[in-house]
Amino acid sequence: MESLSISPKPLLVPSELTLPPLPKIYDETILRKVFTHSSFIGRPKYSIDLFEDEDEGRDNEKLELLGDNLLDCAVLGLLQDLYPNLNVGNSTKLKSALVNNTTLRELSKRYRLHERLVAPPEQLPTLMNGDKVLANLFEAYIAGVFYSYLKHAVGEGSSRLSRGQAIDHLDLWLRPLFQPIAESMLSQLKAEQLSRQLLVDTEDDDTDRKAQGANARLNQWFIFKEGGQPSYASSNAGLQGWKTLCTAVDRDGKSWYGEATRSTKKAAQAVAAYKVIKQFEQERPDFTA
Repeated sequence: MESLSISPKPLLVPSELTLPPLPKIYDETILRKVFTHSSFIGRPKYSIDLFEDEDEGRDNEKLELLGDNLLDCAVLGLLQDLYPNLNVGNSTKLKSALVNNTTLRELSKRYRLHERLVAPPEQLPTLMNGDKVLANLFEAYIAGVFYSYLKHAVGEGSSRLSRGQAIDHLDLWLRPLFQPIAESMLSQLKAEQLSRQLLVDTEDDDTDRKAQGANARLNQWFIFKEGGQPSYASSNAGLQGWKTLCTAVDRDGKSWYGEATRSTKKAAQAVAAYKVIKQFEQERPDFTA
């Protein structure tokens, strides 16, 4: 049986993106941490200690953890401001595309952060091209900007700034950076869904109408009359939606198959079951489901 190879296209950073200036990190200690990979420190992969010693804390792993959450907060706020009526599913998909390793690696490359990575020389060529390493580096830089601003900037009357003000400072960089990426990715999402809708429009409306509830009818018959239950194997068919193969084995050991591709898994399962029912009706006059 031929399998479908179509899969959803990844949402990409636009090639013509103009980057806003990279904010500076003024604190030298924080700056060193941002660019120091854990391999340079020799951090053990597994440790039973609750706290790490001073040397182990000199790499960017904890900064990456904070930067990851700061970035999530910034991007979610941006999406809510830009698209307050975007549904939850597409908001989640768009947010995930904006902050995934592929996107952040691309931004690290465009800001040339990878050229400043500190790691053992023999590991640098590999690390400088790793998606996760460069994504982590970008997130660590976000945290570095946050902490450096908190430590060195002052407000009116030489007062120390609040964390909220540091987040506002980050937004001055992250919002102009991610807004055009979000707009481009949303356009890509719309194009993908338009292609999906074109597929839906070509589906057999009459078959879909007759297939409503078919899997429930087929299941009931096989459970009570054939001593088993049909199985449904569904897989994501990319822009085509979902592909389902329904397999039903009757009391004589004969297998019956129905296959369908529809825009939703539920519809694909119903049509696949309906195709089994149509075959069954022709050969089994006692079938009354």
